[in-house]
Amino acid sequence: MKYTKNKQFIGNMFDEISPTYDKLNHLLSGYQDNRWRRGAVKYLASISNSYDNILDLASGSGDLGMEFLELKPKRVFSGDLSLEMLKIDKEKLPYDINQPVKTEAEHLPFKSGYFDLCGIGFGVRNFEHLAECIMEISRVLKPGGKFVTIEMFKPLRANIANKSFRLYFEKVLPKIGNRMAKSEYAYSYLFESVDNFINIAEYSEILQKCGFRILKTQNNFLGIVISVFAEKL
Repeated sequence: MKYTKNKQFIGNMFDEISPTYDKLNHLLSGYQDNRWRRGAVKYLASISNSYDNILDLASGSGDLGMEFLELKPKRVFSGDLSLEMLKIDKEKLPYDINQPVKTEAEHLPFKSGYFDLCGIGFGVRNFEHLAECIMEISRVLKPGGKFVTIEMFKPLRANIANKSFRLYFEKVLPKIGNRMAKSEYAYSYLFESVDNFINIAEYSEILQKCGFRILKTQNNFLGIVISVFAEKL
């Protein structure tokens, strides 16, 4: 299947794998993915105590939104293309705090300057029009609002460790993931989405052009999994 970031395709693919999504993500990351999310929230808590309204964009099944509860928000809006993922998200988060919304990142159904924080965990590489999405995130954030991205980027420098991981990621992980998820393509797409994505320097440049300043970058794994913390100017 040809690699694509078509929104309908992405939404349908995540609908398909939603029943096994959490289990496979934890397993295939060596049970590190939630540790990376917790680390991001710990840093956010250290720089501000005011996160009343939070947007968990490309929320998937809600794992990052669950961690955001540690910041004591009044509302957590979960935005995603996949209705099946949002159903799982809705089951995880408290009904009086969580508001699931089916939405595209380029056209967020929120007023300008509404959110104190936007977070995306392993989702920006799926955006069809990345700069447009980042500009839209900037629009809905308050001045001084925080934006955290946890993502798999192309490494800036190749070394033995990340070359070995790339081999596993390309040849082994898709076979395991596709078989367990009963999907023909989803975990092959995972490799292709990273292989066709940008590096951290290029992503940081886009953030700055869209009105953010970089607060911190945190290397979580081999210069591939990185948390990026930014603030709207």
